Amino acid sequence: MTQFPKIQARFDAALSIIEGAPAGGGDPEETKKLSADLAAAQKSAEAANAAVKAAQGDAKSAQKELQAAKDDAEKASKSLKKAQDRVKALEKELAEKTDGQEAQRAAMIKQIDALDKARANSDENLDKARQYNKHLKKLNSNLRKANEKNLGNPELINKSLEAELEQIKAQRDVDLETVNGILARLTPLVEGA
Repeated sequence: MTQFPKIQARFDAALSIIEGAPAGGGDPEETKKLSADLAAAQKSAEAANAAVKAAQGDAKSAQKELQAAKDDAEKASKSLKKAQDRVKALEKELAEKTDGQEAQRAAMIKQIDALDKARANSDENLDKARQYNKHLKKLNSNLRKANEKNLGNPELINKSLEAELEQIKAQRDVDLETVNGILARLTPLVEGA
């Protein structure tokens, strides 16, 4: 490409010499030299033309490659956008699940507290039931002794029956606390399903 102006100048110089030459009878050596210069200039011009066409082809090829690179960049940008959107969706989903887990954790803590209270109540009721049971055994023992002597004591019989009723009530409370504890454990499983 840098030789093109030089070739063009040589071609123009040869053309001006030919145009300025006399029409018939010039020097044959000079004419041969001018013809050779003209032929060389013409070949140089053709080579320069071919170089220009090749450069234009290279430019078109480079332009196609540039367009392909732009298309690839757009596809990559779209893929990146999709990936970013997916990451945002996953982050949102994770945040929602984390919130849900926190809510479940809080509910479980409440249930554990309720179970602890129920266990404490059960222990209390069990202790009461044991005390009533001891008292009932003592009253029954006294009642047996009185019956062996044929001395039926209505007051002892009433106390014995009252103690037995109290023991039955205490056992019912223990059973009720056990059922409530089981229900407290099953409730989250049923609600979770």
